[in-house]
Amino acid sequence: MSELKSHIIPSSISWFDRLCFAQRVDDPKSYSAWQKNSIVMIITFSAFTAPFASCILFPSFTTLVEHFHTTEPKVALTTTVFLIGLAIAPLWWSSLSQEYGRRPVLVFSFLISAIAVIICAVSNSLPLITVFRFIEALGCSSAQSVGAGVISDIYISTDRGSALGWFYLGTLIGPLVAPIVGGALQIWLGWRSNLYFMAIFTFAMVILIILALPETLVKASTEENAGSSPSWLQKVQRDAVSPLPKLKLLLIPSIALSVCYVSICFASLYCFNTTLPYAYSAPPYNFSSIEVGLCYISNCLGYAIGSVAGGRLSDAKLRKYQLTHDGEINPVERLKTVWYGVGFVPVGLLLYGWLVEKQIFWFAPLVGAFFFGLGLMLITSTIMPFLVDVKSGVGASVVANLNLVRNILAAIGTVVSPIAVASIGYGWWMTILAILCSLGVICIIVVVRRERAKTEPSPETLA
Repeated sequence: MSELKSHIIPSSISWFDRLCFAQRVDDPKSYSAWQKNSIVMIITFSAFTAPFASCILFPSFTTLVEHFHTTEPKVALTTTVFLIGLAIAPLWWSSLSQEYGRRPVLVFSFLISAIAVIICAVSNSLPLITVFRFIEALGCSSAQSVGAGVISDIYISTDRGSALGWFYLGTLIGPLVAPIVGGALQIWLGWRSNLYFMAIFTFAMVILIILALPETLVKASTEENAGSSPSWLQKVQRDAVSPLPKLKLLLIPSIALSVCYVSICFASLYCFNTTLPYAYSAPPYNFSSIEVGLCYISNCLGYAIGSVAGGRLSDAKLRKYQLTHDGEINPVERLKTVWYGVGFVPVGLLLYGWLVEKQIFWFAPLVGAFFFGLGLMLITSTIMPFLVDVKSGVGASVVANLNLVRNILAAIGTVVSPIAVASIGYGWWMTILAILCSLGVICIIVVVRRERAKTEPSPETLA
């Protein structure tokens, strides 16, 4: 106990820190294994909240059309604006977390989200629901980027891949679990119960963060600048524009190309999510809302396996490189394990699309869904730690940029997907997505070759 106390920073312990049962320490990487696992678990649940909320209304879409006497595109807009909120807000949350700490930003943002979803639940206006769904997304999206920052705070590079694999599992499994829960609540209690459930869940996350998540950000001392502290107006102006320079990270080819590939695959996930309810609620399947939700279990199994395997493979590859290169860390080594997953994604999409198109027995298309989920998680759990490691110290900002691109593409996918299916059918639409995902692999090939060229000595040097 005395050894642990020696790490505490008495001067930086605030009343807000004292509300947490887990003690704040000088070096967050010195937390024990079980403490780190607890932190990862909390951050994973936090990251789960936003994608879970984005999809929980899927089984209620037809009910909302009838209730508000409106059209399917207007109801789908509630998800589109949510994804836009998820895209832009993490840029600001990541910057604010670097300035004010991880805990305050997470608590404040999740409180905003909880209030917004309560307003949605009591509203009788679809436009009002759409507006506050956007605000809900702005709030709960914070964990998408801040969570990656927390993991970067507490783990060294060679242990970070497995932790990020679990963290990203939360962001990917949310869209798949949500329709199961949403379908059950829709049948038992009606569509408003989905929103009340989200309000309870989000507020529970606020309590969990306050009580169990210690502050992990360690900032350099600024005592010498204490006499020139900026005014509140200067702080607001600074915080309003602080994320914009970090968009320049997308101009770094290795980051831009990696983000491009992951975003294409992620957008394909939302295209899949939006087509499955229509496919399985129609003849010959005629599934109920809860049965449609249960179909997403196939993806969940793929994600769970891919998450554990991908993170471990990525860390093992980096450690192997470190052992043979005098302890040197080269993040691009992680990308060499991406090949385990790249084939599963297009194969899964093709199987799902064409088996649904041909109306084969309901179980068969879900085998394709499993392969898609497995491949997507193997890819993501490899590329995510690479993005966090490739630019030291700005992992949260890189992940925020990833969220910006992938959620914009996902928002486009949710709008285009129903139109594409109606025009060309499930088979050809999934074929187009499979081709895009396959072509996206070229981005990773280019990244590996570029990064390898940087680290290999030139012939002149060897001479």
